[in-house]
Amino acid sequence: MVVGRSQLLIDLVSNNSDLENILLRLKIILSDLGDQRIISWIKGELEGYSIEDGVESFPPYRILKGNPVGTFVVNGTTKYRNQQVPLEALIKDKELINDITVYYSRDNIKTIQHILGGENRDKYAKQISTSFCHSISRYDLQLLTMNVMIPSNQLEEIVSHVKSKLVEIIMELEKQFKNLDDLDIRSQIETNHTKKEQVTINIEKIIYEGSIEIGDNNKIKDSGIGKFFRR
Repeated sequence: MVVGRSQLLIDLVSNNSDLENILLRLKIILSDLGDQRIISWIKGELEGYSIEDGVESFPPYRILKGNPVGTFVVNGTTKYRNQQVPLEALIKDKELINDITVYYSRDNIKTIQHILGGENRDKYAKQISTSFCHSISRYDLQLLTMNVMIPSNQLEEIVSHVKSKLVEIIMELEKQFKNLDDLDIRSQIETNHTKKEQVTINIEKIIYEGSIEIGDNNKIKDSGIGKFFRR
């Protein structure tokens, strides 16, 4: 056991508890700060994120980039199955292509870890409607079906980001408060409101870092088209 470290941190770094358990314990502690943005992040990781809250509610590490794979017919004769779809040949609007291939991962962290531990870890995908596939088809390139496949390493990165943030948050709390394992810092906050404000700011910085960008630094816009594809 590392002397001076909380059991919460030890359990996290030694994998004695799953991330859901760590988040639940941390939620109890952080609720004493009374900061809605911090609690919203914990709630999102525990319960999943809602697209109705807007793009801004999604942490950058949960905005993923997938590969369009599907079935299509070229020149009415040659049929390709489960192949990379040449979207650039069908769509000239780069923003629309971006909307199609970007995926906002709403699943809670427990579900993501379950997917990674299962046999379908490489089948995580966003489905594109058949009607849309037909609407962008051309006479020489008929798109029948399409899914945007999300590489499993991107899901692993979500888990890594969450774990890293949890480590930083707990270490920040350890600097400022005693006995984290009591899951109660209320009395310590009441005696020092300045500390409460600074800790809140520091934890928010840990959670919400930078702007939402993907790929070649193109910012994701909350357009009407984007909302359609993220449903």
